Amino acid sequence: MGAAVIGPALVAAAIALPWLSLLPLHGAAAVLAHALTLVAAFHGAGLVVARLAGRRTGAPWLMVQWGAAALITLSGAAIAVGAGTLGPHAVLVFGAAAIHTGSVGVRFTSFAGRFDDSLTGPRTWLVPAVLLAVLGALAVLGAAGDPLPRPFDDDGNLLAQLRRVLDTGTLGDPVGYPRRAQLGAQIALAAIASGAGDGSARIVDALGLVLALGLALSRIRARDASAAIWAVVLIVAAFGLALAPTDPLPYGTAVGLIVALHVMLGEPEPPPALPLALTAGALVALRHELAPIAAVAVIAAWARRRGDHRRTAILIGGVLAACVPLGVTRMVAWHAIPPAARAALAAPPEAALAVRLVLAAAIALPAACVLRLALPDNPTLRWAAITTAVALGALVAHVTGAGPYALRLAWPIAIAFMVTLVIELARSRWAGPTALVASLVLCVLILEGRDAPGRLRWSRRLAAATTSLGYLEHPPGEPTDPGAPYAALLAAVPPGQAVAVWVTEPERLDYARHRIFDLRTPAVARLRVHRWDDHAPPLEALLAALPASFVLIEGDDAAVLRTQTDLLYRFVCAVPRPICADDLEALAWHHRVLARRDNLVLVALGAPGRP
Repeated sequence: MGAAVIGPALVAAAIALPWLSLLPLHGAAAVLAHALTLVAAFHGAGLVVARLAGRRTGAPWLMVQWGAAALITLSGAAIAVGAGTLGPHAVLVFGAAAIHTGSVGVRFTSFAGRFDDSLTGPRTWLVPAVLLAVLGALAVLGAAGDPLPRPFDDDGNLLAQLRRVLDTGTLGDPVGYPRRAQLGAQIALAAIASGAGDGSARIVDALGLVLALGLALSRIRARDASAAIWAVVLIVAAFGLALAPTDPLPYGTAVGLIVALHVMLGEPEPPPALPLALTAGALVALRHELAPIAAVAVIAAWARRRGDHRRTAILIGGVLAACVPLGVTRMVAWHAIPPAARAALAAPPEAALAVRLVLAAAIALPAACVLRLALPDNPTLRWAAITTAVALGALVAHVTGAGPYALRLAWPIAIAFMVTLVIELARSRWAGPTALVASLVLCVLILEGRDAPGRLRWSRRLAAATTSLGYLEHPPGEPTDPGAPYAALLAAVPPGQAVAVWVTEPERLDYARHRIFDLRTPAVARLRVHRWDDHAPPLEALLAALPASFVLIEGDDAAVLRTQTDLLYRFVCAVPRPICADDLEALAWHHRVLARRDNLVLVALGAPGRP
């Protein structure tokens, strides 16, 4: 096939492939089709953002990041008004994909000419491009078919809250998803991915890493052997890194948004206000630990044209557009429960904010100075060093995050900085002197990823991705009835009633039928005290404050057996009070059990229990 034919063929594929997800595909083909639909949707939304910012042309990979931020903003707005169900999200995704298709179709000749020109010159860029496509496809397939996904983050069950949004349109449970460390953009992003097809929520973060590396490759412009080597080094290091989060950490998506901010800040001309503001706002809504990066980027963009009041208003308005809807959703949900329940769920007090700010500054200032002295004099690297140092200082000092989970956000912050560093080194004259150092670092990463135990080993992860493709079509253990076994017990509860649940798979509940309070969260786990007496449990005090009339509890068979043993012990020894292992068992003793099935118990609050 000649070069004159390859260009039009690639453009035709860019137009047609995103719509394959509408076909009845299964397995790996369905996963890859959904991923292409999401990429097209991000690009289409980015085109709209660019046009609103007054830019008719721009880097497509940068527009993809703008589009991801814009769709997060629109999803947050839909969730705020209670319209975040599957239908509106599907309209968002396929509507944005249609904009992509129309734009590429209108400029068919121009895009085909670009491809032809790139094929007539040096083709060293083909090696990193093909490598990214192959490893990226494996990463996406592996994420979709991961048999050990962890649905929890430090706020609650991610899959359950996604199901809640798609069922009810909003996030109305301040207990199950208190959003102490985020505003809910991670749920909004998962809902957007679900609009592309069933099960796509698992792949969105792995896809985010692929898109971040695509942005990096487009900036490196591997037209010579040296730049191509840097590109290959970046791709291998990113996929070979021994990082397998035990929680649904916003990793790849955060890296892409941060790199986009670094790129925009390093441009000779002031960055466009609306795309930068939406990208920064999406970062703030994604995780509070990423907010310092967004704040520094917005301040830097404002300072370059501080006298332009219209630009200032766009910067402020864009950030608020991404944050306020999800913040309002959180506030409404939080104030939907009585003050006594809010007090019971309140986080433990921390050190004074002033002390933490001083500590953050003491960490960030020396770190920024060291990075600036060690790096070339480059505007992009200068701002990347400042944003990274400020974010890590705030993270360590617990200004923007608390608990051990928050420290894991140092990974995407540091990785985004390293990606930006590689981009700028590959574009500068420092490529030669630093190539040896980069090669040594790459060898260390590959060796560490190969020798790391368990799921951290990159070779094991990629092998599992290629050998578990059958899992994508028929996941093991997938229930015939998505609501089983909870629906059978909850059928006794009238529709619309509030039910508090402590179950292992809350994503299989029907959130449209009942108002569900998910108790199985870190915030409530502090109140579940293991005891051997009959004192009033703190968990029961929380339930008394909540507007819930029923509690659905899921325990293990050992708990049921222990309860039966306690019954015999009380009968023989004439013990007047029950002996309960923890607060959930005590709850079942203090109130009437309406139904029991295997290890599930439905309790009616307010009704007296066993004498």
